[in-house]
Amino acid sequence: MEGPEVERDWFIVSRWQEYEAERRANLLRVLAIAAFYLVHMANYYRWFGLPEMPGADRRFHQLMTALAAAWIAVALAIRVALDRHFFPSAMKYVTTLVDVLLLTLVIGTADGPRSPLVVGYFLILMAVALRFSLRLVWCGTAAVVVGYLGLLADAKWFAPIDKTVPAHAALIVLVAMVFGGLTLGAVVRRVRRMAFEFAARTSSGRLT
Repeated sequence: MEGPEVERDWFIVSRWQEYEAERRANLLRVLAIAAFYLVHMANYYRWFGLPEMPGADRRFHQLMTALAAAWIAVALAIRVALDRHFFPSAMKYVTTLVDVLLLTLVIGTADGPRSPLVVGYFLILMAVALRFSLRLVWCGTAAVVVGYLGLLADAKWFAPIDKTVPAHAALIVLVAMVFGGLTLGAVVRRVRRMAFEFAARTSSGRLT
């Protein structure tokens, strides 16, 4: 049974886990930014014999560099806040929304919804699951869907060049985002249930 005392214990444990998960997510954030920026550099300077990337002029390179630098600055600010044990409940929502916003700007600067960087939305969802917060999973899922819809709208009505994708391709991505969120939500629920059942068996002496 889930009583008030168990709920309180779950809240305390989950807050500590959220804190540690935020640190891990921030480290993964920095590593992902560095990895994708290295890929951008390899494409821009045509390392390893890579072919020239259409539209990758100096202005594009400067915009991508500025966005990567801004994202790293956000990660450093998060690290400083966590090191000082400043961890309000809203932080995980803010960091997730900032990740989605910056990724959307990066993708919009590139090929829009045509860009393979769209997979970054799914990486954000996986980082969201690290916090084991069901509300954050729903928030993150809604955010990536809105971000992708924004890219589709920009490609259709505002982009100076054609960045549109076929309707069926856009729908497949949107459906994958929604079901990805549903799957992660189910995982969070199962982890919570497993923790309660483990606590109940421990307290009743039925662990073996």
